Amino acid sequence: MTRHPRLSGAVLALTALAAMLPVSSATSAPPPAASRGEAVPRAVSLVGTELRLEDDARVELPAAAGRRPVLLGTAARGWVVASDYTFRLVRPDGRVRVIGKRNSSELYVTELLSDDGRRVISASTDQGDEFGIKIFDLQGRVVLNTFYSYIRGTVMDAGDGVVYVGGRGGLRTIAESTGAVTRLLRIPVGMVDLGHDTVFVGSVKHPWKVGPTSLSTPGKPDWRARFEPVALSADGEYVVGREGTVRAMADGKVVRRVPAPARRSDEAYRFLGWGAGHEVLIQTTAGKQEVLTSCPVPRGACRRVGTTTGRVSLPTSSSGPFLQP
Repeated sequence: MTRHPRLSGAVLALTALAAMLPVSSATSAPPPAASRGEAVPRAVSLVGTELRLEDDARVELPAAAGRRPVLLGTAARGWVVASDYTFRLVRPDGRVRVIGKRNSSELYVTELLSDDGRRVISASTDQGDEFGIKIFDLQGRVVLNTFYSYIRGTVMDAGDGVVYVGGRGGLRTIAESTGAVTRLLRIPVGMVDLGHDTVFVGSVKHPWKVGPTSLSTPGKPDWRARFEPVALSADGEYVVGREGTVRAMADGKVVRRVPAPARRSDEAYRFLGWGAGHEVLIQTTAGKQEVLTSCPVPRGACRRVGTTTGRVSLPTSSSGPFLQP
């Protein structure tokens, strides 16, 4: 998936300074400002209201970012979060702008930032199984807002003006400018990764036994396994599954297992994805606290890297779309 360039030395120094501030001071100060022409540092995780950046710097989000923000990703001019009833863009200088309203009326809502950092996508399935999609640009303009009675599946990825919707019934694309739908695959699909030109496919007989093939020129996978793929590592070497398995993309062998929480029907969504390198980040619960745990791949001891009474979240580019609890 799309990765954002690293900061120049000047911004690194500023973000490092913010990381050394005590919590009370960092909270009262806005995030460091990036000067004109410099890239916004990529966010790796959000623990409560503390943003963790790819250079290990930490920035406290301003109060205007909301009470319990969820990180969607990094854009050209700031970080995109979903908070309360709105999507918001948090700029490095501390200013916050509302992008648009979140869907708070449907039971099954997924949200993500497109890989190119240009669009916020909100998709839902209502009680009549009608698939709805709403797309915003970062200026708050609604690019697409429509429903489809014949689409079954979930949003799996988005970028370059196209949204990918997949599931047991196959894979379709939706053009964000026109809403036109194109069917790409008729076999079950488990995951799409645009940045790595990869789609995980199953078969009609074994829909949940999936393996990777090329998204642009799909064929028969070299291997298949019964698991739920979530995200590829940045270099495409590994894939992590919802059940906590980490597999080598070359042959599908399990190289390690991480302590992912078991999914229950009454349990809220738990984030699972990749950090800045070969490390799996996992959200778990300990009492009333949310915990962020890091596990190196292929081996090494897992360790806690953050706790909060708020929320823990990862960018949708490294953990898949966010499913509203």
